[in-house]
Amino acid sequence: MRKFDVPGKTIHVSTGERFAVVLESNPSTGYTWQVSTDEHYLELLAQDFEPHGQGVGAGGREIFDFRALSTGQATITCEYRRPWDREARDVASFEVGIA
Repeated sequence: MRKFDVPGKTIHVSTGERFAVVLESNPSTGYTWQVSTDEHYLELLAQDFEPHGQGVGAGGREIFDFRALSTGQATITCEYRRPWDREARDVASFEVGIA
């Protein structure tokens, strides 16, 4: 499965293809990436966290596993915030072209 970690770049995939979006994160701070997209074009299959180290509070990467459902264009919007906050600390987006 291909992984993409550079927001702002267009991701090109085929219908039915699985791919992942990867973003640096540290959930021990209370912040996590909240992801939204058009469910007509993309299905979020899984969300996982891979720590960089074994220490308590270590940062790492959040990985979002998607499947492309139909041809077209979609945007994955990612907001780095605490679940109870409305204001994001950071925002990242990925454009997805599905053939």
